[in-house]
Amino acid sequence: MKNEMLKSIIDLVNNMKQKKPIVECLTNRVTINDCANMLLAMGASPIMAEIECEMTEIVSVSGALVLNLGLLDEPYLAAMRAAAKAAKEQGKPIILDPVGAGASKLRDRVCAEMIELAEPDIIRGNMSEIRALCGGSIESRGVDASSDDEVTDENRDEFGELVKSLAEKTGSVVCATGAIDVIAAPDGKVCYVKNGHEMLCGVTGTGCMCSAMTGAMAAAGDPFTAAAAAVVMLGIAGEQAHEYTAENESGIGTFKVKLFDCIYLMSDEDFIKRAKIIED
Repeated sequence: MKNEMLKSIIDLVNNMKQKKPIVECLTNRVTINDCANMLLAMGASPIMAEIECEMTEIVSVSGALVLNLGLLDEPYLAAMRAAAKAAKEQGKPIILDPVGAGASKLRDRVCAEMIELAEPDIIRGNMSEIRALCGGSIESRGVDASSDDEVTDENRDEFGELVKSLAEKTGSVVCATGAIDVIAAPDGKVCYVKNGHEMLCGVTGTGCMCSAMTGAMAAAGDPFTAAAAAVVMLGIAGEQAHEYTAENESGIGTFKVKLFDCIYLMSDEDFIKRAKIIED
């Protein structure tokens, strides 16, 4: 076993598969089907309800709540507020995906509102979204991360401090995903994950899927390990899917299908052989 963090991740994943948690996902309609299928592939069970009046009942049967800000019409916002209130009252873990933070004033305002209202256990976004939540200036690419926010071995510690500052400010575990994923806890603990492949960026909604996966993990363990487990699992599957695609001289469609297969088939041995986790 490479380290204790990896052992904790494997234990959490197996616990999640045994529990088969229901995860309520208020997510955008571009990726809703993929998020639901990803939850099924990893061993969880999705509910994609988005009607305000049923949120208390839906949350009551769910193991976690995922709030994805990709869709911001008024009925959806009302449902998010109701779901967040119910999850806080019922003690259910909440994952916030601040899609497009920094891209518009509306998104910035809603992100701030949801952080205050939901007090999320985990905030999961790309590095540009995380920088925007910290109040930094970004070159907006809509819902995609700016190339200026690419995490490398050389600037890893600098971005680690940025993510850590948001975790301390919000009291949430913060997970910034990219070429190197950065996960920070409010107590200052930080780890980095170097799994994945650039083909993941060629599929719409892998960030949304990652947030849904984080919800399933959070229903089975602590927020810091849950965030790390989700990005490690998705990253390893991305590597495996790329290898299959390259060997078969196939394209992005094959990659996407294989990504789900690899999540479904992932074993403890895959984590042991492939996980690339750096603890600060």
